[in-house]
Amino acid sequence: MVFNFGYCDCWIGATIALISEGGTITPKLVNRPPKYAKMGKYAFVSHNGKRIYLGLYGSPESQEAYTRHLAERHNPDSILSKGESNVVVKELAAAFLDYAKATLAEPNYIHFLTIVFEFLTEFYGNIPVDEFKPSSLKTIRSELIRAIGKDGKPRYCRATINDHVCRIIRIFGWGVGEELVKSDTWAVLKAVKPLPEGYPGTF
Repeated sequence: MVFNFGYCDCWIGATIALISEGGTITPKLVNRPPKYAKMGKYAFVSHNGKRIYLGLYGSPESQEAYTRHLAERHNPDSILSKGESNVVVKELAAAFLDYAKATLAEPNYIHFLTIVFEFLTEFYGNIPVDEFKPSSLKTIRSELIRAIGKDGKPRYCRATINDHVCRIIRIFGWGVGEELVKSDTWAVLKAVKPLPEGYPGTF
């Protein structure tokens, strides 16, 4: 197909859709590569309406991940074509913290910082979000119970531990709304019951 733009006849090799705008026919390129975009400190691309996080924006690792994404999106056997998520827990947590910083009061935001950096990403930062199970959540809860403060005493009371567990569940729930986490993953995490009064090792 040939389009005449001024004095130059241009062959358009990409897929082209013709749409009518204000009574004129305008060529519109389709299947253009997704944009290397930024959210907070992190780079991402959009694929089928979902954000795929690549790492720190501008880093060689994120640029490499972006190049790999462009290659994989044309491969029918790739994870992307199968609709599987490649977001890991630390990327989900980073995206949520950007959201939390902009929307939550500072004390609440600091609570999320604590549970994210000292526990969630410390133990499970590099696993895919949909591999985070109730057993993973309970492991973090056990670490919260065992945590010792600077005074040599247990760092968290039972109520605070339950609150921190709820914060982790909230992060995954937010991820569902952003299409970063499967709803089934969030559902099973919500099934974890709070620690009852008198639970061993708590006060």
